Amino acid sequence: MMESVKQWFRDWSDACEYANECVPDLSFLAPREPYTALVGIAAVCFLIWRLNETRIARRRAGAASKSACTPSAAELGRLLGEMRRTREPAPERRAA
Repeated sequence: MMESVKQWFRDWSDACEYANECVPDLSFLAPREPYTALVGIAAVCFLIWRLNETRIARRRAGAASKSACTPSAAELGRLLGEMRRTREPAPERRAA
């Protein structure tokens, strides 16, 4: 089995050297008309736009979760007032 695989690669190598076409044909990647290039540019622009939009959405979600955890100034004032009322020392009792 291994001998047949080795022979196939030798034959392929010999044919490749004989034809001088060892590199695969990738000519379909090169734009042949301006519309192909314009479509490629549009695709890259769309990809960059989409990445920016997802990052902005993540930042907004992070900021919203942080602001949901922190109380507002009015709520802090109300809580501070309640804490002061509960911490007021009880009036001292004097012995009669």
